[in-house]
Amino acid sequence: MSQTNKQHIDNPEAEMDIRKAQWGSPLLRGVTAFAVGGGLIQTGLALLGVQLDHFAGMSTFSINWVIAMLPLPVLTGVVVGMIYGYGGKYLAHFPPLAVLMIDYLQSAHTPLAAGDHVLPWGIWAMFVILQMEFCAAGGFIGEIIVRRRTGWYHRYGSSGDAEQLPDNDSRHSSS
Repeated sequence: MSQTNKQHIDNPEAEMDIRKAQWGSPLLRGVTAFAVGGGLIQTGLALLGVQLDHFAGMSTFSINWVIAMLPLPVLTGVVVGMIYGYGGKYLAHFPPLAVLMIDYLQSAHTPLAAGDHVLPWGIWAMFVILQMEFCAAGGFIGEIIVRRRTGWYHRYGSSGDAEQLPDNDSRHSSS
C-alpha cells in the first residue's frame, strides 16, 4: 500500500499484520518450491545412499535410513514452506511423493543388487505417507518463518461495520 492510501489501524499490534507482496505469483512459487523440494529429497537420498523402496533385511534400517525418514523430509518441508509461503504445508506433501514414485518405478523395472528386494506396494506406501506427513510438518514450520517475515493477514481489530459487544464489567456492576 502506498503512504497516501494507508488505512488507519486502531490497534497498534495490528500494524505488523500488513501483508507484504510475495516475490512471485502463486504458480511460480509453487513450481519453484516443488522443484527445489524434489531436488532436496533426491539429493539427500543419494548422499545418504538410501533407497527407501529396497529391502535387504535388518541391515536396511541404518542410521542413514533413519535420517532419510525423519529429518530429511522435515528440512525439505521447511524449504518448500519458506519458498511458497502460506499454503506451503499442502504443497510440501507432493515432492516426496513424486521422487519416491519415480524411484519405485525405476527399481521395479531394473535389476537389483544381490539380496535386495523391492518392498511390497503396501509397505512402500506407508513409508511414502510418512515422508509426506513429515514434509508437511516441515512445510508448516516454513510457513511460520515466512509469516514472521512477510506478515499475517489482519487478525486484530474489528471490521468497520461491526458493533461493539457490551462490556461485562458494566453489566455485573448494575446488578
